[in-house]
Amino acid sequence: VVHDDLDLASGKLRLRAEGSSGGQNGIRSIIDRLGTQEFARVKIGIGRPPGRMDPADYVLQNFTPDEEAVFGPLRERAAGAIESWLSDGIEVAMNRFNG
Repeated sequence: VVHDDLDLASGKLRLRAEGSSGGQNGIRSIIDRLGTQEFARVKIGIGRPPGRMDPADYVLQNFTPDEEAVFGPLRERAAGAIESWLSDGIEVAMNRFNG
């Protein structure tokens, strides 16, 4: 599972072998459907919304040019992390890409 994470700094990548939803509704739904938290995921940090902006509006808006400069390369890094996860296993990928 690949998903955004408001609590992870913008532009950061974090792989997890399992864990709670962390308040993320989509992950909560997957956990409810699977009946377990034991599935790997790639979290892509988007940071908190500015000011009093509604988080739902924040996650659905298009990237600004400055954000695209961060997230373009991050997509490539995330793809590399997923390739590592699939070929080497989640633990190896976590050691290589988390940080």
